[in-house]
Amino acid sequence: MSEDKTVQGRIIGIGGLSRSGKDTVAELLTQSGYMSVSLGDIVREYAFERHKDKPDPITRANTTETSNWLRETYGPDIVMRKALERYEAALAEGKEFVGVVLHSLRAPIEVDFVLAHGGDLVWVETDDHIRYERNNSAQREGERPLSFEEFMAHEAEQWVPQPNLPKEVQMDVSYVKDHATIRIVNNGNDRDAFIAEVRRQLQVQ
Repeated sequence: MSEDKTVQGRIIGIGGLSRSGKDTVAELLTQSGYMSVSLGDIVREYAFERHKDKPDPITRANTTETSNWLRETYGPDIVMRKALERYEAALAEGKEFVGVVLHSLRAPIEVDFVLAHGGDLVWVETDDHIRYERNNSAQREGERPLSFEEFMAHEAEQWVPQPNLPKEVQMDVSYVKDHATIRIVNNGNDRDAFIAEVRRQLQVQ
């Protein structure tokens, strides 16, 4: 993906581990006039098809495998390209937005693109045990309950590149966290307080 690609409006990237609150941040920004595109949703769409014969096609293990397969097959920027295509299609239909929110960033090339275009990169930080409780209390279709050990083991495959695939096609969530320009902690149960902090840090209404 060429870094000189023009993107209309402000770009905000959102990273964080599963169930950290990324969707809440994206929802708030959508209400403030942004178009929100989830890179995670794009991967899950492919995982549903790729692992359709399994009872749990979008477990962390299956989505990680799908994400690595997509990037190895179509290039490390494939998920970002798909997300921007959706934004551009909406603009072509005459819709107007303040900018675009790209959430669930997990790869270095996605981070680099956002930052190269003067965007903000938000990292949502949440305690592992809190995220685990949220995960098992709000299952998506195609998921299954996990033990805490399974939950953490599956995420480890996204945290740093794995040795069996080229580094450039893999997820590296540690890179996302290290390059964040804005960090928001979400360890409480007060959604209103979390939203107020998001508004303050991102300077949106």
